[in-house]
Amino acid sequence: MAKNIPKVSGMDWIVEKLSQVQMEPDEFTINMIAEKTGKTKASARHKLLRMAEAGELTSRKILQDGQWINIYRKA
Repeated sequence: MAKNIPKVSGMDWIVEKLSQVQMEPDEFTINMIAEKTGKTKASARHKLLRMAEAGELTSRKILQDGQWINIYRKA
């Protein structure tokens, strides 16, 4: 006997998938660091990228306000 599995439309699936991506309390963005330190975004980005390459930080992408951004956390 076949189970009755509700069909999910493509639009419902993608909205559900994208809405699950959230920032954790210990994660931060380049903009947050720039604002907190008073540095430019370019300077903050460069520093965070160097720290990530050195293994001090990990990063992942999330969707925020319709744009994919990198968020960082201590490794």
